[in-house]
Amino acid sequence: MKINILAIEKYLPGTAITSEKLDVIAQGKIGRIEKNTGVQYRYHVAKNENVCDMGAKVLKQALLKANLQAKDIDLLIFAGASFDYPVPHNSVIIKSKITDDKVNFPCLDIDTTCLSFLNALDVAHLYLQSKRYKRIAIVCSEIASKCLTPANEKVFGLFGDAAVAMILESSQTIGYTPIYTHFENYPSGALHAHVPLGGVVNRGHESTALDEGYYFNMDGKNLIRLTTKHINQFVAKMENDIAVKIQNFDKIITHQTSKYGNEFFLRNFNLKADKVVETLSFYGNCISASIPLGLEHFIKNNSALNNKKILLLGTGAGLTLGSMVLEF
Repeated sequence: MKINILAIEKYLPGTAITSEKLDVIAQGKIGRIEKNTGVQYRYHVAKNENVCDMGAKVLKQALLKANLQAKDIDLLIFAGASFDYPVPHNSVIIKSKITDDKVNFPCLDIDTTCLSFLNALDVAHLYLQSKRYKRIAIVCSEIASKCLTPANEKVFGLFGDAAVAMILESSQTIGYTPIYTHFENYPSGALHAHVPLGGVVNRGHESTALDEGYYFNMDGKNLIRLTTKHINQFVAKMENDIAVKIQNFDKIITHQTSKYGNEFFLRNFNLKADKVVETLSFYGNCISASIPLGLEHFIKNNSALNNKKILLLGTGAGLTLGSMVLEF
């Protein structure tokens, strides 16, 4: 059985924001944010726009592209780290924005931060292959901008807001086959990417609205150390399991962690730049939306996908490594 991508669409809020504009907001040297992050542009939501608004907009785009209605979906999966409310989960709110109780397909959320899309895609594959569902929509919608502070300039300039929706359908004749999926977790990095306030450990009742604990904080150096410690054996296992060297994939789509991360990946595995889909400079790090943004870019710019092997690869807070190979 194959899996056919009926539609994959992106939504970018507002207009592109230059790094120079963020330099001014952060009261830093002009040009420093782009130099440090590699991000030229990113998108930020307006004050009144939220996660589920973006998710509903991009899902409507995908349904229109696929010539489908909400009733034609068997399952909706929201994949991402951003949320409008602790309860209820995003997928049910997104559904409420596109249909009513006459349409009763189930909804679920998957949050493994930056690897949420890969985990959701893995779950969708298993459901489709088991024939429980025939058609599944995955929505990633991430708003990082409201969790960033210019006091932390490197993080402030790195992230962007974006949403992507993909509709998958089981097929006997067209589409791709997922030939490999693998995840590993290294818990020594559990708190290297962290929002300290807002949960049960510290609800923030005694904190002021300006407390930096409400903002995303990332220990970039230790995350890089932990990733580089394990990435070679992680890739070697994949190469051994499917007998394909990383250099021989037709295209590689990675989670866009940072300028250093992208450069290290190319250098470490001796890859040419055109082998990897790069979206960091145009969108920033968009958390779970980064990989599907790269996939959307690749699919929209390649009319002939037959006989191509595509590697999806990334890291998530925790620290988790994830990879998936799609053979068209």
